[in-house]
Amino acid sequence: MSSAFNETFSPQKLRVLGGLLLIALILGEVVFNSKGTPDVMVDPMDAIKDIAMRLKPVVTLDDIRNGTSSSATSTGATDMASASGGVAKTPEQLYQGACFACHGTGAAGAPKLGDAAAWADRIGKGVDALLGSATSGIGAMPPKGGSQYNEEQMRAVVEYMVDGSK
Repeated sequence: MSSAFNETFSPQKLRVLGGLLLIALILGEVVFNSKGTPDVMVDPMDAIKDIAMRLKPVVTLDDIRNGTSSSATSTGATDMASASGGVAKTPEQLYQGACFACHGTGAAGAPKLGDAAAWADRIGKGVDALLGSATSGIGAMPPKGGSQYNEEQMRAVVEYMVDGSK
C-alpha cells in the first residue's frame, strides 16, 4: 500500500498541485474579485451621455430639408472642422485619413509622399493645378481622393503633400 501511496502523492505531483493551487488563489483574488466593485468607478450619467453621443446621427432629415448639416459651420466660413464632425484636423491627419492608402504606398501608380522625382512635374504645374486634379480626380484617383473634404481642407492636404515632396 505504501508504493501506491508514493506514486499517487509523489513530490513532483505535489509541486504541480501546489502550483495549480497558487494560480487558482491568484486568479480568485485578481480576476474574480469578491468585492464586486470595479477598480474605476464610472458615473452612470457619464456613461449614458457617452452612449447618447455615440448614437447621435451625423445628419438628420431636418438638416437636409433646411440645407444645413450638423458637420458644417454655421457662419459660412470654411474651416478644417467642417468635414470632420466639428473636430479640427491638421493637414497631416487629413493626409492620413484619405490620401495615405495610395500616396503612402504608391498603390495604383500614385506618387509617394516624399518622392521628389515623381512629384517634380506635378509641382511644376502649380498648387492650383494639383488642387484641381485632386478635387476632380485623376487616373485611378476618385474625386477628392474619395473623401468628403471641403475646398480648404483639400488645399491644405495638397500643400502638405507638395511641401513633403520637394
